[in-house]
Amino acid sequence: MSNSHDRAAKLIARKLRGKYNRAGSPDVKGRYGSAEVKSTAEEIPEALRQLSGSKGPAYIALPKREHNQAVRRLAGLKTGLIDYQGKVRKPSTRKK
Repeated sequence: MSNSHDRAAKLIARKLRGKYNRAGSPDVKGRYGSAEVKSTAEEIPEALRQLSGSKGPAYIALPKREHNQAVRRLAGLKTGLIDYQGKVRKPSTRKK
């Protein structure tokens, strides 16, 4: 994993009040949801698969430059979108 991936996952873990699991899937499991950190919008199908087994709100974390394409891909889905700084761009509508 790259340094930016690890840094983003650790920051998002703090925001979601959870832990970053480098080897596991999803990357972050927390009190306020789960998140999978990816680097491009092309990886969204893989992230959705990795988040499918988790309970509660789910987010895909992407860099801001990928958000416009990601919002279009996530339209109509319950999975949310979050940036590498932990700011929610699209809220998750999955139940807790």
